[in-house]
Amino acid sequence: MITKEIAEKYFNAMVAANFDEMNNLKTPQCVYWLSGEGSWPFGGLQSMENQAKLWSIVAERFPEGMKMTLQSITADEERAALHVHIRGKRKDGRIYENDVMLLLTFKEGLISGLYEYLDTIMVNELFCGPMDDVN
Repeated sequence: MITKEIAEKYFNAMVAANFDEMNNLKTPQCVYWLSGEGSWPFGGLQSMENQAKLWSIVAERFPEGMKMTLQSITADEERAALHVHIRGKRKDGRIYENDVMLLLTFKEGLISGLYEYLDTIMVNELFCGPMDDVN
């Protein structure tokens, strides 16, 4: 099934931080949405600028990166659901650990929508909240 193959390619590009490959797998009008609209700065529809800002926050706060483990993919002709476990150590030592569901929708063999469901309280606290003192 082509949607499952594309979803796996997208996940592998995400793990490798290969943004060019990620973009090559998406339509130009691809929608990116994060759960928690109105409850944290990145909830709701994301512009390209907001996506870049979010990735820069991750890079700054998690210098060792995030370990992403694909737990499963369920796919049909129009959608793929990815269950992903993410773990990272923030530079102040705090641990980010989250189980994420990523729903991908497809149009003409490319990803037309990314809908990410995650623990918004934890992600807001560790991505957008204050950092503990770092010695």
